[in-house]
Amino acid sequence: MNPVILFCPVKILLQHSEQEWLNVLGNHSLIYSDIAGKTALHQQFPTLIESFRLYPDFNESALVEIDALAAARALGTHTVIALAEVDLLRVARIKDRLNGLRTRHEAMTLLYRDKFLMKQKLAAHGIRINPMAVVGSACEINDFIERYGYPVVVKPRDGRGSGGVRVLRDIYNLRDYLQQQDGTTLHNLMVEKYLDAPLLNVNGLYIDGNPVIISPVRSTVTCLDFLDGQSLGFQMLAQSNPLHAQSVKLTRRIIEQALPNLGNLLFHLEVFLDGDDLIVCEIACRLGGCSVNQELTLAYGLNPRLTLIDAERGGKSASLKSLLPQRHLLGQLNVPPRTGKLIDFPTSIDLPFIRYCSVTAQKGADYSGMRMTNGEIVSAIVEGNSEKEVSDHLMQLDSWVRDTFIWS
Repeated sequence: MNPVILFCPVKILLQHSEQEWLNVLGNHSLIYSDIAGKTALHQQFPTLIESFRLYPDFNESALVEIDALAAARALGTHTVIALAEVDLLRVARIKDRLNGLRTRHEAMTLLYRDKFLMKQKLAAHGIRINPMAVVGSACEINDFIERYGYPVVVKPRDGRGSGGVRVLRDIYNLRDYLQQQDGTTLHNLMVEKYLDAPLLNVNGLYIDGNPVIISPVRSTVTCLDFLDGQSLGFQMLAQSNPLHAQSVKLTRRIIEQALPNLGNLLFHLEVFLDGDDLIVCEIACRLGGCSVNQELTLAYGLNPRLTLIDAERGGKSASLKSLLPQRHLLGQLNVPPRTGKLIDFPTSIDLPFIRYCSVTAQKGADYSGMRMTNGEIVSAIVEGNSEKEVSDHLMQLDSWVRDTFIWS
């Protein structure tokens, strides 16, 4: 099988063992990531040290993609993979050039990155979205508000991790937002009507255009609430819940009919539950953050990330054709840092319903809250026999963490 050019954040790399990466990547593969994680990566993956290509400010480095393109050509491989949103378009550009610009990977992937183009496409297929518009000035934001009223959401068209997202609830919010801008022309922004409704996430995996995992979960708070300091929980919907079937049907309509066929695909869909209707917020061709990959692995018996890589290389996973059943009903809790110094916390979380736990908090560290939705200090997965039991376990865990972590 071909070697792999893998773009992957340090955080995702560290969620897997060295043997898992060796098994799925094979020989001569290269891993592109951030030099800030060099010490942790070399400690956890001593056998893979020669495979790493680490860059300062990796997410923003324009140099990475031409280096990776040259490496792919030297290795004679077309297997270039991104596991995080920030890398999707540069990997797509590389794949187009490896195919002599005869493919449209960048154009197709853009519909999963540019939220305005994405939702235009969905609306054209009769899929419900909120009113929206591209905005390039204060007057254009004000035009939208005059038409649709407050509240509205202003955000980057290609944002990630809820970065740069602002909810404007009144004229005072609008004036404050505009005063923070560094010019009179606003770039790469869109505005849409804010919907105060429960949020559902759907994560999963397609292989060769066929759905293998489609997992709807109910969110306990919004991503913006998470950034403001509330714990973010996800509770899997039982297959007996009618909302499960409704979510799966919408997901398949989006991926299989409205948007381009990307073949092998990880995805993360966000939808609002407005009464009995599902309204699409956005979809991305990567998994959700936090511990979604671990959650899906435990619930469905298949590791989505590693399965995708194996399928891209032409391994046994490429033959997967049908949806997997849900084996376990799980929930996930992600606890953000407070603003202050973390003095102490227990070395382990001894609660009987926990199936996975990652604590990235550091004793003695000063925290100032979160800027993006990937800065949690505790991420854990719990199990239950019903949706209610999972919900109860999430609340018990949240209380336990907040009672035992000592802050100043």
